[in-house]
Amino acid sequence: MSDDPGARRCAWTRLSSRPVHRGEHLTLHHDRVLQPDGTEGTYDRITLADGARAVAIDADDRVALVEDAFYPLGERLLHVPGGAVAAGERPEDAAARECEEETGLRPGTLRPLTAYHPLPARTSAVTHLFLATDLRRGALRRDPTEATMTVRWVPLGEAVAAVASGAVSEAGSAIGLLLAASVLAPAEAGAVRLPGR
Repeated sequence: MSDDPGARRCAWTRLSSRPVHRGEHLTLHHDRVLQPDGTEGTYDRITLADGARAVAIDADDRVALVEDAFYPLGERLLHVPGGAVAAGERPEDAAARECEEETGLRPGTLRPLTAYHPLPARTSAVTHLFLATDLRRGALRRDPTEATMTVRWVPLGEAVAAVASGAVSEAGSAIGLLLAASVLAPAEAGAVRLPGR
């Protein structure tokens, strides 16, 4: 990685922006832009809320994987609990809330793992990943879209193997599980230092 602060400077310039669609969860914008080569063009981008996910580990080193139906894919996927960060909500509070709503357990301790850009070519939204431990009984509160959601408690090693096999294919879950394994079992996964530690 370059140490030059100018190396990350954006080579795009937005000339104008027009909202094409405003939905409950996202807005689609059609922009006029100057492209990196200096020519004018158009660019479609999406505004949506940031996300937060919790890799929840219990006292037996099992991780909570929820299985849910995803409408755009037409299939069910295994993933770690998570969802959108509400307006004015801190990412860590969103991760704790989503963990409780989807598993019925609230983390007593949350440690940041990382934050990543899930679709940088289309949105500036960021997803925040947390390691959730010291789980305590909370209130299961799933919304109507999660009516068929189920929870599986899987040994962390099996969850990591599920990433490698493609059984866990959601990007945030894959990143979170691999980082959690590195933090909790550094000899096997290669040590990763958490921010601020």
